[in-house]
Amino acid sequence: MLFALRRAMGLAMLRPVRNEGDPAVRLDMAMTVKLVPAGLGVGLAAGFFGIGGGFLIVPGLMAATGMTLANAAASSLLSVLVFGVATAGTYAVAGRVDGPALIAMIAGGAVGVALARPLAPRLAARAALARRLFAAMVILTALYVAWRALG
Repeated sequence: MLFALRRAMGLAMLRPVRNEGDPAVRLDMAMTVKLVPAGLGVGLAAGFFGIGGGFLIVPGLMAATGMTLANAAASSLLSVLVFGVATAGTYAVAGRVDGPALIAMIAGGAVGVALARPLAPRLAARAALARRLFAAMVILTALYVAWRALG
């Protein structure tokens, strides 16, 4: 199920878009009404599968608000933080957190951010390329999840 959902999201993001979104979009009541079902769907998927919020919230934000990929990705970070803290807290209370693995993931994430940070402004200027790279990442993740589920 998660494989199919991620694959569909990735393929949908590969389609040509009519416009790249509005970088000045601001949340209003009409957009809030559109975001509630998108947030509910993402929350259910993230809660059920334990992962997926970050990959699913970006296309949801773009569809519901018309914002750019860069703004949706930036806005989704807060959602990912909330999902991650809630999930990590649940696992920590259950005693299922592996300390060395956690430290390695945090260190790897910090290095990845440091390496990617200089690329972000250049990639933001090439929105179509950014969409294709994000879609490819979503599809590759879906294929990995499917491979692990079958293995």
